[in-house]
Formats: sequence, structure tokens, C-alpha cells
Amino acid sequence: MPLAFSAGPLALLLLAQAPAPAEPLPQDECAAENSRVELAAEPGAKAPVVCLTPGLPLTFSFDSLLQPGSVRLGEPEWFEDTATGKQTLTLRPRKGLEAGKRSRVEVCFADGAAPACATFLLVTHPGLGVQGVEVVRQKRSVESYQRAEQEARAEAEQCREEVRQLRAEREVPEGLRGALASGLLVGTTGIFSKPLTKGVTRKEGNALTLHSASTWRAEGRRAVDVHLVNPGTQPWVAEGAVLRGAKGQVLKPLPLWQPEPIAPGSKRPGRVVVEVLATEKQARGTYTLTLWDAERQRTVVLGEVTFP
Repeated sequence: MPLAFSAGPLALLLLAQAPAPAEPLPQDECAAENSRVELAAEPGAKAPVVCLTPGLPLTFSFDSLLQPGSVRLGEPEWFEDTATGKQTLTLRPRKGLEAGKRSRVEVCFADGAAPACATFLLVTHPGLGVQGVEVVRQKRSVESYQRAEQEARAEAEQCREEVRQLRAEREVPEGLRGALASGLLVGTTGIFSKPLTKGVTRKEGNALTLHSASTWRAEGRRAVDVHLVNPGTQPWVAEGAVLRGAKGQVLKPLPLWQPEPIAPGSKRPGRVVVEVLATEKQARGTYTLTLWDAERQRTVVLGEVTFP
């Protein structure tokens, strides 16, 4: 049963104890949305990057008819199955694919107009693969422009909200005073916590072992607090995370909070807090949390994540 707190530990989780900024890591090419691709008619154009996650089907939707038998996969063994329709291509990557691998897929079009063919650079990623890509080759429809405008507005609004939150947090005191000043507490509802350790599922092959987990809810925010044990031989630092819902919806987090690298061979668990800006409606349902390190090789995947 969810627990409600009106003070105390909430600041530890969501406000205080923020470490000094670390050196910025190289930009993850999969962090940017790539669910829409506009093809250039000029020859020699750079192949668009499309990220895929092992086990997660990827469907290309084209605005032109495909030439039958024209699909060419650079690494056919990557995929359990492929399906080609008149204007679609669905790829089902194998679950055991190693992250960071690169390959290509090429398709050709039936009408002979430019570009006659299109090549995409496929990049495997442990969590930021897309499920659908709209490929625009001809003049775009009004509906396509409207969708693009809506997505751009939503992204801009999220960026403005993140900036507002970050500015607010820099200007408020710590502890309970900071929680009250930040607006995380509304009325007397407080912040709610939900233990997850028994209900969460673990993916076979996880690089770290789950010790305990809980989720938190505050006004406009959700967080997953995981404690992990490192059975490996090298320290582990979370470089990125994503929460993916059962219907494919994605919640991308604010900067992760990890007090220190999780030491190998120690029975003492390390901590990672994943926080997202999400409304009650956006956070409904069941999510899968994927965490990865800088090399994207040692991952942790936890299923059946729900919020209070």
C-alpha cells in the first residue's frame, strides 16, 4: 500500500544531496528523437541514424510504394523476423544483440522518382530504440505537418518545464523548506512512496543484482529509487536510463542521481535515482526501466514498474 509522507525523506530523494556536476559525457546519438526521417533527393546524402533496441520491433512507414524484393539487410542474422508490406518494413531484432553495433538497411521505391532508394544506419541501443519511423520522401501532407508541429510544441514545452524546474531548485533552500518552496508538496497530499522489490521483474543477464526498489510520486514528478549490488569486477556508473510503457510510450528522465560508483564485489548496495517529469495520466500503467553504463554493455532491466 502506498505510503504518504508530508516531510523528511522527500528532500533526500528529489531535492537535496545533488552532487557536484560531473564532466559531460559524449552526446548519445540515440537520445534525440528520430521517429521521422525526411529523405534528400540529392545523391550522396548521409544515411539517417535509426536506433533499435534488442527484442523491440521496429517498423518503417513510407509515403511511397516499395519495390518488391528491394530490401537489403547488412546483417540479416540480427533479426528474428522481417516483414515487408506495400509501404512498410518491420524488423524484429534478436534479444541478445550487443549494444553499440552498427549495420545498414536499404530499400528502393517502385515509382523511380528521386531518391530511387534509401539507406538507413541501424544502431543498437539498450533502451532508446524507436518502435516506429515515418519516412517522408514526397511532398508532405497537411496531417504530417500538423503532427510535426504538435510534437515540436510538446518537446518545447517539456524543455521549458525542465528549465523552470532547474532554475527553481537552484534558488530554493534545502531540506523541507526546499520541498515546500519548489511546489512538490500540494496542499496536504505530500509525497507518496511505493515499495517494488517483490513485484519488480529482473531480466536474465542483468549486469547488477537488484537489492531493493521503490517508486515515488510528487506533484508533476515521478521517481524510481533502485539499490543495486555489483557482482562484477569493475565499478558501475549509470550513464542513461529510460522508462518504456507497455504500449511503447517513453518517459525520459532528468539527469540521474547516483551518489557514487557502485563498487564491485561489495555486499553493500549502491543507489541510482531516476526522476521524470510526468503527470498522473502520463505515469499510469506498467513500465520497464532500463539502465546502462557509458559503454552501453552492462545494463539493468527491471519490469513491472508502477507508480503510487
